[in-house]
Amino acid sequence: MSTPGSEPIEGPMRYKSTCGLTPAQTTELIARAWQVHQNRPPDQRYDFVLPFGTAVTLVLLKARHNLAQQLTGDLFGISQATVSRIWRYLLPLLGQVTALDRTRLADALARGTVLVDGTPIPTGNRAGTGTTNFNAKHKKQALGVQVAAFRDGTLADVSVPVRGSRHDSRALDEVGWAGQITTARAERVVAVLADTAYVKHTRLTPRKKTTGIPRSTADKAWNRHIASLRAPVERAIALLKQWKILSAGYRGRLAELPSIIHMITNLEFYRLTR
Repeated sequence: MSTPGSEPIEGPMRYKSTCGLTPAQTTELIARAWQVHQNRPPDQRYDFVLPFGTAVTLVLLKARHNLAQQLTGDLFGISQATVSRIWRYLLPLLGQVTALDRTRLADALARGTVLVDGTPIPTGNRAGTGTTNFNAKHKKQALGVQVAAFRDGTLADVSVPVRGSRHDSRALDEVGWAGQITTARAERVVAVLADTAYVKHTRLTPRKKTTGIPRSTADKAWNRHIASLRAPVERAIALLKQWKILSAGYRGRLAELPSIIHMITNLEFYRLTR
């Protein structure tokens, strides 16, 4: 006699919570990736030991939950080395097939308002990087990215990563966004809403408190107003970081992280637009 709850769970995989995409989105993504895979010369195609769709699902699952390669291999009945080969083959391919779904900072600037904030991508403690990637604000090693959002909270763009020790204001210059904002302002009326790290680039930031002097009622009201206007970019970052590989601490090769950020960003745009 079986006890309650001992029966095997049956039914289809809950793709949206497991892989981040709906079943329809996953099916279309697999079809896109398969077409690119098949069109490659035979000597450039990876010989999958898993069905191709299962391999794509493996990559999505690993990225969504930041699973270790050994654990991922155990779940799919393959070795850690095979997981590594599948991951490195499909990583750029999935970024490629979702590239056309992506928007850029220019799309937000064309609307006249852009919400900007920086966020760290934790990398775990790595002795080889020293203080280069140490983010003093968050007290952890990380790479930093700039995130732009529309006023409705929809993701507008994610920058290339910079070293985690960079201040957000300098990072905005390094990734080229400061120049784009300056150019857009010269052509049209553009409002840039950001936190106090970006006072160099916009006056639409919270007002800083002077040491020893209480904030005035007007300053408090202004800061509440700016915070309410900036809330959508915080939500956009939170949704982006539901891909846990960007928030739970990346464990792989640091040189691969920019490609992973690119793939996850494109997947998030794909999720939002399909």
